[in-house]
Amino acid sequence: MKKLLLLPLLLLVAGCWDTNQPERMYYLLGLGIDYKDGQYEIYSQVVAFTNIAKSEQPNPEATQAEVGIAKGKTFDEAFFNLYQTMDERFFLGHLNYVLFSENIAKEGKVEPVINSLIRYREWRYTTWAYITDSPLKEALLITPIINKSITLSKVSDPLSSFIQSSRVRPIQLRELMIHLNEPSHEAKIPFIEISENWSKEDGPDPVYSFKGISIIGKNSGLKGNLLGDDLKGVQWLENETDRSDITVKTEEFEELYTTTTVDEVRSKITPVVSENNVQFDLQVQLVVQTNEILNENKMDLLKNKIKQQVKKEIEQTYKASLEFDADIYRLAEVLYRKDLKTWKKYEQDGNIPLDESTIRKVDVELVKVKGERIISH
Repeated sequence: MKKLLLLPLLLLVAGCWDTNQPERMYYLLGLGIDYKDGQYEIYSQVVAFTNIAKSEQPNPEATQAEVGIAKGKTFDEAFFNLYQTMDERFFLGHLNYVLFSENIAKEGKVEPVINSLIRYREWRYTTWAYITDSPLKEALLITPIINKSITLSKVSDPLSSFIQSSRVRPIQLRELMIHLNEPSHEAKIPFIEISENWSKEDGPDPVYSFKGISIIGKNSGLKGNLLGDDLKGVQWLENETDRSDITVKTEEFEELYTTTTVDEVRSKITPVVSENNVQFDLQVQLVVQTNEILNENKMDLLKNKIKQQVKKEIEQTYKASLEFDADIYRLAEVLYRKDLKTWKKYEQDGNIPLDESTIRKVDVELVKVKGERIISH
């Protein structure tokens, strides 16, 4: 009889002992990773979801995030050293982005860190990846302008701003791992910095700025960075480019320069194999939008200048990447996919030899000009 009376009580408590109360956990949103003097340094950004939940406009008097720092001879040891300073359990399931220092990329430690992260069962492959030369602690304490939620920052939610300006495409760790493990065993990662372009009443309001692209190799670490004008050609060979701009010099017009909006990009890379070498033809199709009111001759002139400028930028980016032996347009992968036999003939550790003559032809076509307004002579 006593056993029968205890049975309902056991059913009430069964399955509850291993649960975790959400309010008794710390949630990791961003992670910064550096490597100095033979040790890993991790900077963990812990957010208070109670201050930002159900609202894009958090309490201005509440702390949105804090950053904890720990070191270790290995990445995992650094994490366990961080645990020693925490009051509650650490939850990795909301990790949204990782900032790799430029130094850890140079040391070739990016892939080992990713291999350590994927062993945590809570971790997600959709985490965004960035490289920076800015202090990691400062970078992880940045909040969006106008007191927006920290979960909506440019690094935490990059696709929101990418739709409006697609010059630098964000990358998730899933795609980064694929690129490092397939020809040409290189990956392009956004290079970010802290910018003070914005200000508020009490002074500067630091924000993230996409400065360029870093190219890392599977076995070589950081190969180099593409910045400024050397960066611009990448967007024209990315079919994911949603919206960008192209500025051309127009001495024939009233204004010396004209900027045109690019609304769509379609690109195609074709290997051209001969007996002794392999080259590539690049084809780019653009849908552009212009607000210029021009006569027919000047409109044709503008179109030609746009095509010439896009071609120039593609070639400039390619030549700049050759200086640090990078395959910026992943030509080796194109050959691998389309002509495996030829790829095997020329490949060396997954890469193929590249020089300025490897790109045989760049063909740029404006398939549509929206908002085109032509006046009679």
